[in-house]
Amino acid sequence: MPTKHLTLDDLPPAARQKLGIKRPRKTDFAKEAVRTHALRILAEIASLTQDQRRRVLEHAVKVNAI
Repeated sequence: MPTKHLTLDDLPPAARQKLGIKRPRKTDFAKEAVRTHALRILAEIASLTQDQRRRVLEHAVKVNAI
């Protein structure tokens, strides 16, 4: 007789909280998509020096935070 495994969805929220179990984040933006976009961005700035790339990326982070 096969045994049924308990999943996080089987536990009520109060039980998960009491046990300190958090649900994993669900996202539509997979790791592979992140990698692909990162490589495209790095290819765009590949001709810059390391210092110039650092400045551009720091500026991009500031712009993104606005």
